[in-house]
Parts: sequence; structure tokens; C-alpha cells
Amino acid sequence: MKFTSRYFEIVLLTVVIVCALSGSRAIAQSPVAVTLGTGHPGSVIPRDFCGLSYETKLAMPDSATGRRYFSPGNAPLIAAFKTLGIKHLRIGGNTAERPTVAIPNRADIDSVFAFAESAGVKVIYTVRMQGNTPDAAAEIVKYIMDNYKKLVSCFIVGNEPDKDYTYAQWLEEWKIFTGVITSKKYAPEAKFLAPATTGRAPDWARNIAQDMGASGLIAMIGQHDYPGKSGRVVTDQPKARADMLSDAWLKHCQDFHDVFAPAALANKLPFRLNETNNFSNGGALGASDTYTASLWALDYLYWWAYHDAAGLNFHTGQKVLPNTTGPDRPNVYTALTSSPNGYTVLPSGYGITAFDLGSHGNMLPVTVSSNKDSVNLRVYGVASADKKYFITVINKEHGPAGRAALVRIETGLALTTGESITLSSADGDVSRVAGTTIGGAGIREDGSWNGTWTALGVQPANGIVTISVPAATAVIVKVYAK
Repeated sequence: MKFTSRYFEIVLLTVVIVCALSGSRAIAQSPVAVTLGTGHPGSVIPRDFCGLSYETKLAMPDSATGRRYFSPGNAPLIAAFKTLGIKHLRIGGNTAERPTVAIPNRADIDSVFAFAESAGVKVIYTVRMQGNTPDAAAEIVKYIMDNYKKLVSCFIVGNEPDKDYTYAQWLEEWKIFTGVITSKKYAPEAKFLAPATTGRAPDWARNIAQDMGASGLIAMIGQHDYPGKSGRVVTDQPKARADMLSDAWLKHCQDFHDVFAPAALANKLPFRLNETNNFSNGGALGASDTYTASLWALDYLYWWAYHDAAGLNFHTGQKVLPNTTGPDRPNVYTALTSSPNGYTVLPSGYGITAFDLGSHGNMLPVTVSSNKDSVNLRVYGVASADKKYFITVINKEHGPAGRAALVRIETGLALTTGESITLSSADGDVSRVAGTTIGGAGIREDGSWNGTWTALGVQPANGIVTISVPAATAVIVKVYAK
């Protein structure tokens, strides 16, 4: 057959058209080389690392329906907690201290802890400080300890005290309350999380670790943080989404961590972000409620696990129509929200679920030995006790210029088999509010999920796994060692 110049022009044009129709992400993949430090396992990620934080107001019956959110009969919510891997529940927030909100009574407390037992979670419970008496707070702690001690993580006295006190003023008041609470008359075994300040005062966490670390009263140092600050002032949603996936937010985490975490650890105290999310004041519409939050939450959880945190409680609540302002404005950062047939899991909830799929075991050091195109990705590794190894690759590239990564993982292990599962959104669009999936499936309103793992090829002789990670996706690899 004779090949003319015209023939080659046709072939070239065909290739160009096919490439255009296929999309650049399917064709070009930036090579990334990763080494997993399987011989040097770190500490175990705590079983109750993933938690949610709710306002005290939600512990009481709904004023319109009389129904309780936290009830042992709320099967869809219990199922959602289990699917997401939620093992920790904090009750508190601003309404714990708000004088217009009643203090939960014993029936409310009974329902919360019955729910906790059904869901398999431990509870951090907040008692009121402002406008309250130490004895009234102590009566509540005593009731909880007498009836639900095995379900208690610890207690908090007050909420975000840096809004109303100096550190010295608060510490004096805190000592009075905790002294009465732990007296023989009430609950001598009670332990506390402190100081639970806003992100503006992490120095308080450092100070109380140093001042009260040897007191025997503190179960853990607690701190609040919202890297993006107030969501109310966000007007540029694309920028907000880009910020959530940027290295700048990780630098914020490092700077914030360095203020208080070393002091906590030096005093042999665990620390926990007992209230956190991406933006405060209910989140940023067009950012907190988008698929961006899935990738952000997954990375955020691993970042803090790798930096010695005992866990995170994502502040959440009921999401309503975005047409109100003030203290009860709608939450758009929620992990899940009520829907006609149960609960809709929102983007941040999918990030939490992805973390749960690959985070049970010892953290492993990971080295990115080659990333010549500087792809915006993060890699984390975990080794389980039964010789399963998990590698989570988060590709935070996004938008039209987002690049896929071809990741070569050297495990240094003799492998038998492996599989992977992908966190993704339709079309890789980080601005989507709906359509997030894990393993090709969404989480249903009844809390069930049937996503699937996909078998992948491994090279048992040299323990190498190669995977493609498209832009705006996260891939969790699970391999089995001999």
C-alpha cells in the first residue's frame, strides 16, 4: 500500500480529534514516585479519631415536632455514623453557654447517651459555666458518671471562654467549677477537656497544658480551629475552593499546631480539635458544601493524624435553606443533614468516610521521591495489624488545568494481591454539591453504602504498585503482604 502525504494528514487529524474527544486528563499523566516506609511504623491512629461536634441545642427535642435528633430509635442516623466511621461525639458549641437556650434535662441526657451506645461512640459533654453555679454543673456530671461512665470521653466546662474572659480570669473560674465537680459529693472520677478556645487563642491551650498538666484533672487538651475563618464574608467561591486545596491552608495547620501541640505532648497530654471545620459561622456557601470539602476533609484528617492529634470533631448540624442570618444561620459545612427518608451525606462526610476506609493501624512514613511536574498531591500510609497496607493518594489538582498523576508506589514488601477504591465527583468538578461517590456509589439516606473495591495489578517480586490518580480524586490502595 502506498502512503501519501495526504494519508498521513488524515491519520494525524484523526489522532488530534480522538485526543480532543478523550480529554487531556486521559492522555497525559504526570509521573510521581512514592516510597512507603513499611519498616518504620509510627503510632496507631486512635480508633475514635473521627468525630462530629453538635450544638447543645440539638440534644433537646425539636420545638416543632417534639422528636429527638439523638435517639436510639433514629436508625438512619446511627447507620450513617457507622458508615462514616464516626466514633466520637461532642455536645457543646455556642448554645451550651447561650442564656436563651435551656440546659438539657435528664431525659435529654438519657436520649443522647442511649444514642451513643447504639452508634458505638464516646461522648464529650459540655456543662455551662456562664450564668451557672458549680453545684448545678456538678449535678449534671454526677448524673452522667453514675449512669453512663463507660460512654464518657470527658467533660468540658464552658465554651470558647476567650470570648469573655482573660486567661487568668477563666482559669480561676475553671478551677472552682472543676473542684466542685470532682469533690466526693459529686463525680471525683470526672476528667476534662480544656480550654476549648476559638482559633484566635491557641496560646491558652499551651498555657493550660503547662499550668494544669500535672493536676490529674485534664483528659486532653482541646482546641477549636477553622482554617478559612468566617464563611460569612466569602464572596469569591472559586478562590475559596482553591484555598481549601492549597498548601497555604496546610501551612496554617503547621503554624497553629506549633503554638500548643508541643506543650501538650511534653506534658503527656493528648490533644484534640474538638470543634473544627473549613470555614466558621456555618461555612462558606459555594465552597464548604461542594466536593472540594471531600478532598479537604480527607487531607485534613490525615494531616492532623500525622501530627500526633488524638482526633477531630467536625462541627456540624442541620442544613436549611440559605436565607437566614445571625447565630442560627444555615450550616453549609455539615457532614450530613436530615432528608425525607433519613439523612443525606454531604461532601465533607464523604471525605470522612474515605479516611475511615484506610486509616486503621499504624501510620507509615511516606517519601515522595519524584514529582517533577509538582503535581498538587498528598500521600499517606497505614499498616494494619493483619498485614494489610493502605496508601491514600489525594490529587488536589482541579479545574481545566488539573493534571492526572501516574503514581508508582514502592512498598518494599512481598505482596500477594491488592485493590483500590476511588473518591470522586462527576466530571472531576470540585464545585459540585451533589454527585460525590466512593467506589462508584453514593451513601444512601438510610445510611447504607455499597461502593466496591477494584482489583489492581501488583508485582509480588518487588512490591511495586502503579495507579492512575485523575485530578480532583483520591485513591485508596489496599495491598496484602505475605
